Amino acid sequence: MVAGGVGSKWNNAAVLSQPRVMLVIADSSRTGGPEHVFTLARQLLAASWTPLVVCPEGPLQARCAEAGIAQLPLIMSGTGLAAAPIRLRQMVRHHDIDLVHSHALRAGMVLRRARVPTPFVHTHHLDGWFTAGRLRTRLHRREFRRLAASADRQIAVSAAVMDFLRDEVGLDPAPLRLVANGIDPLRARPRSTPAGFRVGTLARLTSAKGIDLAVMALAAPAGRKLSLQVGGTGPELAALIDLAASLGVADRVHFLGDVVDRQQFFEGCDVVWVPSREEPFGLVACEAMSAGVPVVASRVGGLPEIVDAPNAGILVSPANPAALASVTAALLADPERYGRLSLAGPERVLKHFSAQRMAALTRGVYREVLR
Repeated sequence: MVAGGVGSKWNNAAVLSQPRVMLVIADSSRTGGPEHVFTLARQLLAASWTPLVVCPEGPLQARCAEAGIAQLPLIMSGTGLAAAPIRLRQMVRHHDIDLVHSHALRAGMVLRRARVPTPFVHTHHLDGWFTAGRLRTRLHRREFRRLAASADRQIAVSAAVMDFLRDEVGLDPAPLRLVANGIDPLRARPRSTPAGFRVGTLARLTSAKGIDLAVMALAAPAGRKLSLQVGGTGPELAALIDLAASLGVADRVHFLGDVVDRQQFFEGCDVVWVPSREEPFGLVACEAMSAGVPVVASRVGGLPEIVDAPNAGILVSPANPAALASVTAALLADPERYGRLSLAGPERVLKHFSAQRMAALTRGVYREVLR
């Protein structure tokens, strides 16, 4: 038995009669990819499939353990990267895995090198592509093509990712399947009017997420009444604090650090901004909409697919702080439109971006390769 969280539940004969799926990801944080894996694993378990999550030690592994999901630790970076394919292949054989599903580029690379004797599905989250330098982007493109040659099926988490893989990377769309990301919706609490001028944004603090644009929006003429709550941590934190001070808006920007209770966070917002420069999908937009909070987002990547402007949210041109401020001020001054968007958000997420829908479509992809 391989140590690290695979206990008696995994060995139960009734459980083993169901398809055994190994979900592999090289990130164990609370960001989009690990959140996707955790949600999928829970749904597979609920549908009587048998998931085994393989990831580095961290929040994802701990959450799986708490939820009764079998999990094993595997380091897929630094000095652990060279041995990871061998370890992964051993795990697949030892636990009689029926199918392996990697998430994001690094885990896909490890799985490709492992040459596992089972069907192989890969989900493209496009992590790191948009923030990579020119050399790294070329390496990513080459790895995407190697993955395409090795995987039995590939999944794109949005139509934008599907188009990008086809048009920019040059992948054959035939083995690609579109399975939109899904969430467990938060409690919907639609509002007829805003309570104030509180804007929230929740993300890893990197350049791609555009939090600096949100801070700059407070300094625009239309943004002078707005306050900003920033949830999340990341390498841009110090620079963002300096930016808020230099613009004279530090008293209206509150950095909250990691947010565990997302329901509480969104309930403290009148509007949520998703000002990303690049965004393969946009889980935060889904979460905010599901809670009944109107969303103003950049017109990039998968965000237009989620927001469905002007029906369930508002889109602005990317990298435009003045537009963020002006459309938000106008929305907060228009109770009729505000209430309409608050009601439309939960309905749209439940219909198009639920965890149940995402998992059902993913199981359909699994069945294609398990025949």
